[in-house]
Amino acid sequence: MKFLARILARGRVRSARIKLAQDPCPRSYATLAQEYARSRRLEEALRVCEEGLKAFSGNTLLLRLAERTRRAEREERMTALRTVLAEAPRPALWSEMCEILIELGRIGKAEETALAWVVKQDDSESRLMLARVRYSRFLADRGRDLGLAALSALAEAEHRAPNDLRPTRMKLALLMKIGAWRDARETARQLLQLQPGAPELEGRFRSLEDRLGEAPTVDQALLTVERTGRFVDEEQGDEGVTRTAGSVRPILRDLAKDVDVHAALYVRGSTVLIQGPKGATAERMARGVRSILTGGRSTARRLGMGQIFQIQIEGDFGKLWIAPGEQDAGAIWSRGTLGRAREEALLGLAGINAELDSGEDVEVAA
Repeated sequence: MKFLARILARGRVRSARIKLAQDPCPRSYATLAQEYARSRRLEEALRVCEEGLKAFSGNTLLLRLAERTRRAEREERMTALRTVLAEAPRPALWSEMCEILIELGRIGKAEETALAWVVKQDDSESRLMLARVRYSRFLADRGRDLGLAALSALAEAEHRAPNDLRPTRMKLALLMKIGAWRDARETARQLLQLQPGAPELEGRFRSLEDRLGEAPTVDQALLTVERTGRFVDEEQGDEGVTRTAGSVRPILRDLAKDVDVHAALYVRGSTVLIQGPKGATAERMARGVRSILTGGRSTARRLGMGQIFQIQIEGDFGKLWIAPGEQDAGAIWSRGTLGRAREEALLGLAGINAELDSGEDVEVAA
């Protein structure tokens, strides 16, 4: 049967290649990549996706397929690593396993793996990886206790390797993110002692001088991050993030045109774009969705549950699905099922971080 399956797979790959040669469009590239992936030829699948993205830059289908393929590659490598680590563990393999888990967003499992490494071989590298994992967990969850745990792990890593710049640089990045300027300045001074004359560090050290007057303590800064769910650099404008309200509205209109959909919403900050209901009904819907998001995120941070990926509420009114990003969210209120297409649209909305300006759609200040 396996022999027959391989023959059939080769036939499907050959047909997909011919189709791509005849019609080099995104769908043809995606079909060939999927056939390679079905045959577990993941490197070739990814190569096809990358070739397609060179020809059709930014194509959503190929971008998502490439990401899924990379994820499958990491999963496959992780399976092999588990076997080797069980038989003959060594530092490079522990480190690679933790890196993959962090990339996959499995921070809890990454912390378990780092702790197992510490138990097996309590040295500077294992301690540094534990610190990095806990720092990543704080970045995802933004809770005060997790921030303190990350700083404690970084301090231990510094103690184990006093001449290693990596834990101290990580600590400086954390302190800058939360706005603990006085402690950040002291950490920059510490780095300059290890790397005297470094232009980047000298510039960072001087820039922190102007912020000392209003500098909160580390604990105060962490409490502010836990309460607001935002880091200082995000409060200053999220530079580098592409925001387009225009890319949000067509998705909302497509979602709302289905007969079983009551409303489609996009939430960012205190503003909501909504398609479907009008007037007071739109106001109530927007306020309700925003309240659910705010409460859910706050509760998740307090309980140390991490980032919420999906919220689903069912009742006599129908079904409400919300897909939260870090700064924004998409939502659908419907009588029917979510379905794969709608789920992909919601996931696409969560993370666009669109700048919401005035437009032809209904905007509701919630």
